Amino acid sequence: MRLIVLLTLAATLQAAVIADIRAKLSAGDLLSADALAADFCAANPASTECAAALSWLARGAQMLGQPQSTANYIAATKKILATNPKEDPFLRTAIGATIETEARLLASSGKLDQAIRLLRNELPKATTFPVKARIQKTLNILTLEGKPAPNYDPALKGKPTVLFLWAHWCGDCKAQVQAIAEVAAKHGASIHIIAPTTRYESVPNIENPTEQQENDHIEKVWGESYQAIQKIPHPVDPKMMLDYGVSSTPTIVVIDAKGIVRAYRTSRMSAAQIEKLIH
Repeated sequence: MRLIVLLTLAATLQAAVIADIRAKLSAGDLLSADALAADFCAANPASTECAAALSWLARGAQMLGQPQSTANYIAATKKILATNPKEDPFLRTAIGATIETEARLLASSGKLDQAIRLLRNELPKATTFPVKARIQKTLNILTLEGKPAPNYDPALKGKPTVLFLWAHWCGDCKAQVQAIAEVAAKHGASIHIIAPTTRYESVPNIENPTEQQENDHIEKVWGESYQAIQKIPHPVDPKMMLDYGVSSTPTIVVIDAKGIVRAYRTSRMSAAQIEKLIH
């Protein structure tokens, strides 16, 4: 029992360090985030947790416009990944974030073709939904707008379509509801709105839930937290969630009446922002 408690405490502390690093990066403080990661990695060298921390630093440096630092963090992360095959959430974070950031770095330096080639080469190698979705998300950001919508039902043609891709555990998705409800109220039957989701093998208080148990939980969450858009179809569709690279929730996709993607957004949007994109 003592060992289980200690392991649980260690996992909690490791997750807390990652959260602290992300908070520093969100505030634009790369220096402090680097210091946190340096202290953690000194105590936990070559660990998947260290790799995850470094991968977040790479993302932060890329977002802050520091390409050389980005490249250095990517190289440091890859060095750990090459020697640590342990399968855990930290490893998945490190792999996905490193591929995403390297592609973004290539694209921002004028090497879009190389970025796309990297993502397309790495996608079939991914073995888990989180990594596949993150790679697909980055590929979609770089290529999807202006292209035919994937997994598109021809019956939707003739009207614009708004996809609201969500997850039952996602707080930001619940916060997005009001904007979706406003768009639905304003445009009515002149547009389609669909809210696909998927299972994440996670249900509160149930270890290893069955698909039916998670489906039931999804319906419970939809009924309790999405009352303003109850009539909107909300299919459980893993393939659609993967095709649209839903590693960030909510993800909003606006498709025109001909089935062409006009906008692909991996964050919350206001009703006004969505409406500007509907044609």
